Amino acid sequence: PNEEGYITTQLQANIDNSESNTVVINAGVGQGKTTAIIKILKGFYDDTSEDYVIIVAAPYVSLVQQYFSEIAKAGISETNIYRYEYIGEAPNISYLDKKVHIITVNGILGNPGDNAFINSEAKRRYLNRLSRHCISRHKKVILIMDEIHDAIHNFKQEYIFNLWKWKSVLHKNIILSATYNEASKVVIEYLAELTANKIKIIESERVRISKNQSDLFLHFNPAQYYNHKNEHIVEVVQDVITRGKDVDILSYSKNLAENIVNKKDEGIGSVLYSKYDAIKNIK
Repeated sequence: PNEEGYITTQLQANIDNSESNTVVINAGVGQGKTTAIIKILKGFYDDTSEDYVIIVAAPYVSLVQQYFSEIAKAGISETNIYRYEYIGEAPNISYLDKKVHIITVNGILGNPGDNAFINSEAKRRYLNRLSRHCISRHKKVILIMDEIHDAIHNFKQEYIFNLWKWKSVLHKNIILSATYNEASKVVIEYLAELTANKIKIIESERVRISKNQSDLFLHFNPAQYYNHKNEHIVEVVQDVITRGKDVDILSYSKNLAENIVNKKDEGIGSVLYSKYDAIKNIK
């Protein structure tokens, strides 16, 4: 990292766009991984020596908008970006002519998730048409998977084969995370097969930059059990919102999370809905 703790310049210098391989980036939280990778994406986008198609696979649908905004901010026209939400919902928006695609890891894998038996026809058509288009036009595909640790569970054995439709055109995988584990290694091996088992690992030194660190406040709750109306939690959330801060709540209990989201007129939910029009329950 540079003196401010960021890795953008150094990371760009360590990625050879012309080399077909799987690049694994291991960098700490707050080192600017996402900013760096968007600049690398922009480099592929601006490269006129090759015909690239760049696919960004987000771990959650809720992150698609964030990537879309950041990529557009980097200087890529919104008209040249195709988003996951358009599939099947905006048939008037073409996608074969788009150079950047933002979908989900489940999307690229053809994994329908927990609530369906098979991926929708629109999503299957999108993946098949796009891959065939890239093959017939001899395009080079760049697949970027940010925050891969949040998507490991999506790589189920019955869906891995869907990646092979990209094998003849996949030029480079770029995988990013601050947290790799044994399961990550299996996923990396699968992805590396698409680039002739060529793997490059880039690790960033974990350096503490005091001015980049956030303060951590611990609140100990004496309650014997927790529910969405717990007065101590309500007070904490109310205090945070009163101070104009955004709120993310990590819950150990699925039922508690659902009650917070669904009980709009009482407890924690009523406080959250006083600030937000909608609350996302990400499982």
